[in-house]
Amino acid sequence: MDNMDYIDEAIQQAGQSATITPELVKLDSDRITSESDAPEEVFLYKMCGTPCFPRGDLTTVTGPAKSGKTYFISMLMACAVRPEVMGLERIHEEPLKVLWYDTEQSRYTTKRILVDRVGRMLDGTSFPDEQFYVFNVRNRSTQERLEYLAQAIEVYRPDICIIDGIADLLEDINSGPASLEVMQRLQALAMTCHCNITSIIHLNRTGEKLNLRGWIGTVMVQKSYEVFNCDRVNRTDAFTAELTFSRRFPKNDGMCFEIDDQGLPVASEANRQGGSGQGRSGSRGIPDKKSFNQEFVDDNATDPYLPWNFHKLFAAAFGSAVMLGYDDLEQRVRELGHITRESYYKKVLSEAERLRIVRKELTKGGRIGVIMLPSS
Repeated sequence: MDNMDYIDEAIQQAGQSATITPELVKLDSDRITSESDAPEEVFLYKMCGTPCFPRGDLTTVTGPAKSGKTYFISMLMACAVRPEVMGLERIHEEPLKVLWYDTEQSRYTTKRILVDRVGRMLDGTSFPDEQFYVFNVRNRSTQERLEYLAQAIEVYRPDICIIDGIADLLEDINSGPASLEVMQRLQALAMTCHCNITSIIHLNRTGEKLNLRGWIGTVMVQKSYEVFNCDRVNRTDAFTAELTFSRRFPKNDGMCFEIDDQGLPVASEANRQGGSGQGRSGSRGIPDKKSFNQEFVDDNATDPYLPWNFHKLFAAAFGSAVMLGYDDLEQRVRELGHITRESYYKKVLSEAERLRIVRKELTKGGRIGVIMLPSS
């Protein structure tokens, strides 16, 4: 039985009378059944034990300005050659081939990062240029950048392609059609060339970790397999990199690091001991529960840093609403819980997501909303 016979039989079983068109034949080639050949996902790295950066798919790295995004991808590039860098671990023994496409910085800065930062992390006698295809295209037009990128991926066949930053591939980052076209093209390239394409973009100034800049940012959240967020710990020289969204794995707090005198990343405890919590007492960062609304505090909570009856708190915040805007929910939860610091609220929301009490959703208008999940 050939493909046409299968389609004809399926139509008859559905009780429909229809002509088998060329479009239907093409669509049928995309059909997934219980016996379809669907290869397992192949990941290039692990971060803090979580597999990430899958082949054939897209990854997004975001964060505010000067939040360590380029340093994070520098560690990623170094880990393509070294087995492990900080919390990053290369999964397979064979070194990875990296294509770094720099649209933002000067040629001098690109080389300095490659040699003085990535090279220093490699700690080798000679730089392995054969593993890196690095291009600075800041002087190219928007159209040239996109066309040259596609050719570079197709010809050099990297394991991972890093675009720093994707906004420079568009004339207008708020153009919906142009944003969709760029992301669809990158998605096709990743699948065809069996590589991971990682793109860097800034956050909007709201600070919400999935509120990426422009319409292109909205499409990136929709199309990416995972999103990483980089940030700087308040009033310190430390940076964080965390997995904030994945289609398969729960998010994790990732790693916190500082840059030592040799320009190398070293582990830091700043995000645990810095000024990001509410009412912290002592070096272990345990909040003072008395500052919270006792109606929503769980005296038997296993985590003293987050001593909440999460379901009761968020149910009270939602009331009869099915979905709330991100800012509306924040205002209600902070007022109900007597939570004074925004950074601490974000940890409360993150834990509520982990417990599957709430979930972020994109609205039809491309904004971030939060829904209350039904009790299991």
